[in-house]
Formats: sequence, structure tokens, C-alpha cells
Amino acid sequence: MTNPRNMTFATAAEKWLDSVKLRVKPTSCAQYTVKLEKNILPYFGKTKLKDVTVDKLMEFKTYLTGEGLTSQYIYDILIQIKMITKYISRAYGCPDPAIDAVFVRPEQETPTKKIYDEIYCRRLCEVLTEEPNLTKAGILLTLFAGLKIGELCALRWREIDMENGILTISKTLQRISAGENTGLILTDLRSDSGVRKVPLAPFLQEILKQFQTDDDRFFLSGTLTPVEPRTMQYRLRSLLKSEDLPSISFSELRRLFIDRCVNSGVDIVTITDILGNSSVQSTYSSCLKPTMDSKIHAINLIAEEVS
Repeated sequence: MTNPRNMTFATAAEKWLDSVKLRVKPTSCAQYTVKLEKNILPYFGKTKLKDVTVDKLMEFKTYLTGEGLTSQYIYDILIQIKMITKYISRAYGCPDPAIDAVFVRPEQETPTKKIYDEIYCRRLCEVLTEEPNLTKAGILLTLFAGLKIGELCALRWREIDMENGILTISKTLQRISAGENTGLILTDLRSDSGVRKVPLAPFLQEILKQFQTDDDRFFLSGTLTPVEPRTMQYRLRSLLKSEDLPSISFSELRRLFIDRCVNSGVDIVTITDILGNSSVQSTYSSCLKPTMDSKIHAINLIAEEVS
């Protein structure tokens, strides 16, 4: 057999990807494939595996930075390359050329507070509750129940307990773009913490009752075919534009939900459970950065004890 260190990186990546397909979900495999095809193989594809050294990886990191990619995305790409060289090293019993490469995960930035103040929230709620439709009801579920957009698009009526006002969140809908797996895919949530029950606010129960239909139908469409996430993002942007409201994404709506819970005195453990986060720390990392007004308010509340 030819020395495995002389195989091209493209060949090594293909062998690694074949092994990964047996262990990870299609969505994860699709993300690996996209990074390979778009970022890694155009640079390293014809390079021999033995030449994918620490110095070469540092040069590649500088190149990716110049391309304007985020620190987190660059980190993910470099870690994927190390996974490939490590796999080939173990599978074929040859030295790993990148074994000494060390990359530090970038610190997650705390989201900064934008223009989403109390006045914005009040106006947004007025828009969403005036002549409600399924799109508006879906947006409200993120704003008042913290659902992710994929969870919202995957929600079926059988998972909405109207009698007790409880949602059961267990699946997510994603669009993947990678070879034979291209298209929409409905999958179970990855973690036990993600699978959860979330109570519905009474006003939301009343809105949802207007649209209730057969259990097998998807909530957002009212049919057996789901509405995909990018369509919902477009609908949200279009709605806000028509109402002359500043744009906000579903991720920011979810952060706004967290911010409003914190400001209302809800404890962080309860918020974490509602969101389906794996840890309290992941909830903290999604919190909006406090303003000076909120910090002054906190200090004054404590000071009241001695005044």
C-alpha cells in the first residue's frame, strides 16, 4: 500500500467524511461538507497529507481572516482539518502532521442591546396581535415562549396541548445543502434538555384556538407540508418593513425573550429550562448586555434596604 502520508488531502477528507456519516446526523454531515467544498479543499485539496503542517495551518488561518470570515467559523474550519488528519493517523498508523497545532476557541461575544426597548416591544406586540394570522402567531411563540426558528417550523398541532396550554418541543426543521442530502430535514432535538414542555400565555392560547386543525398538520402552514425557516425569516422581515419597524431576526427575538424574563425577575434556571439550553451558562451568553439604566436600577433596589 502507498504511504498514506502521500495521499492528497482531498482523498483523506473523503475517507474521513465516509466514516463521519456513520456517526453523526445528516445536518452535521452537511455542515462538514459545506466547509470542505467551500473553504478547505480549494486551498488544501491537492496538498499531500504530510504537508498539512502547523505552519501551513497558520498560513491558512491568516488567509481565512483576510477573507472576512468570523473567528468562530475559522476556528471550526481549522478544528475540522485536525479531525481529518487525526482520523487518517489513527486509521492508517501514520504520524499526524498537525498534531502540534493548537487553536483556542474564540470567546463568545455578549450580544449588545440595540433599539429593542420597551416601546419597540409594545409596538411589536400590537402589530402581532392585530388581525392575527399563522405567521404572526408563530412570531409570538418565539417572543413569548422562546422557541428557535427550527423548532417553530417543526411544530405540529399534536404537540400543542390546547386544553392545558402546553407546547411539547421535540423536533427541529433545517435546510441542508450537501450532495444527496440537500433539502429540508426534520430531526429530533440533539439533547435531552432540548426536548421540553413550555407553557403558553393565556392570550396566546386564545389566538391559537382560531387556527387549530388536525394533529398531523404543521402549525405554521396548517397543512402536511412545513414552512421552512428561511421563509419565516423573510416573512418576519417583510412584516416589520410594512409596519415601519426596525428589523429583528428570530435569534434576536429569542434574546429579547430572555431579556424580558430577566427584567421581570424570572430566575435564570427557569429561563434555561424554557429555552431548552444545556446549561445556565449558555443562557447567560445569550443575554443582552445590560444598559447603564438597568445597572442603576439594580443598585438603587439594593440601596433601598438601608434608606
